[in-house]
Amino acid sequence: MSEQSRLLWHCRRGIREMDIIFTDFVKSSYNKLNEAEKQTLDKLLDEPDLDILNWIMDKSVPESDEYKHLIQLIKQSREKN
Repeated sequence: MSEQSRLLWHCRRGIREMDIIFTDFVKSSYNKLNEAEKQTLDKLLDEPDLDILNWIMDKSVPESDEYKHLIQLIKQSREKN
């Protein structure tokens, strides 16, 4: 199983909106990420759905600069779609 396939499986979330957000991001942007960003994405997927959704919706801000950067990339990819 490829790393991207494994991440797509891990993108299956408890909140349907998060399924869509992560699946779209992995399919459209995963191959453009550098190695550090890919590792951060893997860690981000272990965070609670509600926290991630609040970060994406600008209701709160993650403490980690790595997460802030990746959340920004996710939001930018959503704007392009």
